[in-house]
Amino acid sequence: MNTLRWDLSKSVSKIHALASCLEKGSTRRITILCHNNPDPDSIAGAYGLAFLLGKKFGIRSFLCYGGVVTRAENKAMIHRLRIKMTRITKLNEAPTSDIALIDAQPGTGNSLVLSKDVLPLIVIDHHPLRKLSQKTPFHDVRPHYGSTSTIITEYLMAMGLAPTRCVANALMYGLKADTGSLVRGACKADFSAFSFLAPLTNPRVLGWIEKPPLPQSYFEDYYQGLSSTVLYRDVAISQLGPIRSEAIVPELADLLLRTEHVSWSLCIGQMESVLIMSLRSSSRKQQAGGILRKLVGHSGSAGGHREMAGGIIPVLGMNTEEIQDLEDNIVEKFLVLINRKTQTPRKLVHSC
Repeated sequence: MNTLRWDLSKSVSKIHALASCLEKGSTRRITILCHNNPDPDSIAGAYGLAFLLGKKFGIRSFLCYGGVVTRAENKAMIHRLRIKMTRITKLNEAPTSDIALIDAQPGTGNSLVLSKDVLPLIVIDHHPLRKLSQKTPFHDVRPHYGSTSTIITEYLMAMGLAPTRCVANALMYGLKADTGSLVRGACKADFSAFSFLAPLTNPRVLGWIEKPPLPQSYFEDYYQGLSSTVLYRDVAISQLGPIRSEAIVPELADLLLRTEHVSWSLCIGQMESVLIMSLRSSSRKQQAGGILRKLVGHSGSAGGHREMAGGIIPVLGMNTEEIQDLEDNIVEKFLVLINRKTQTPRKLVHSC
């Protein structure tokens, strides 16, 4: 309970700091920007912050994102909870100049905030702190938290503000999605947030969001991913090739990590002009986020935590052979970084 009291005290302090920041700017409208191709935690964090800004400060918010929403669960979440979000392709398309960046930070390359000269008004995230974030008028970055949804939930707890059923459902799903239902990277604050939200949610709605109908193409991509998976002792690597939904990449990475005796899984898929990568690990010696950032380098963007990481590399203008060479180089470099280069490869499954 001491940890909970300390965290709530920090959230109370952050709310006061946020109030001061908003008063200085005299803003009454804010664009809340998710990272590109937003996941449940980013969507929920934005939705929860919009609720908080409206109730606490009387500020109207516009929820925006770059990229696309492709995963069936994420589409179901937005539809079922009636979350109004607008897709924009450039930051100057945002409804307001005041930006709140949620579940992302400037300088990471995974949001529309690309220029170092353009800083958001607000940054709230649970990934490792970036230098640019410290220059923003308000930032609250807690890398030891399992989700950004937990931070927003703590704000509500600290203010004694009960979320609506839809907001509670969103925050609960965002928390569960990023922590693997509290078994991946969760801290005490995540469990406290879960306990706070649980009585306020609708389990039937959450169940509908978590298991929506899936198109046939989903299973075709899954089959392709499993068929292409190669094992290097305790490492599972899948080069899926062209895919129809980017969601299959992290989902397959999660599944492959469950393979008996596997402690690393790396999945790479190509969607349109981008390579999408997901890395999972149960290793205590090396962090997935740090490894993937080394793999991507300056060619794209990557980030994550000890257990999970994601990244993208643009391949616009490259032909099929060049893309394949790039993937093979990534795989080889990965095996070198985790000292598995000398392991003999073998297929995970064999065609009947």
